[in-house]
Amino acid sequence: MRIVSTPLLFWADGMTVAPGLVVVHPRVRKDPGLLAHEAVHERQMREVGLLRFWWFYFTCRPFRLWAEVEAYRVSLKYQPAGLRHFARAIARGYLLGISEAQAQRLLRGEVQR
Repeated sequence: MRIVSTPLLFWADGMTVAPGLVVVHPRVRKDPGLLAHEAVHERQMREVGLLRFWWFYFTCRPFRLWAEVEAYRVSLKYQPAGLRHFARAIARGYLLGISEAQAQRLLRGEVQR
């Protein structure tokens, strides 16, 4: 995975652009949890296909939710105390229409009711 660090990425800590190319903000360049999170998106892109991944990511909330929950679960392995922070990011940062409590349940793997 090639990692490009730039302060121009001001709206997020990191972003997987394509399999093999991740853009990160300099402040998190060496964060293993973030890099593992982005590696999940890289794998998802390889499995789904790059164009299909981005199409579904931008047009389909359930797909975007699945992609982010899977990636943030990996982030949690590196930062177990980050559950509330990651749930807040999912609930507020991806136009998913879910609450922080719902995001926490998803990150814990609990069944939604």
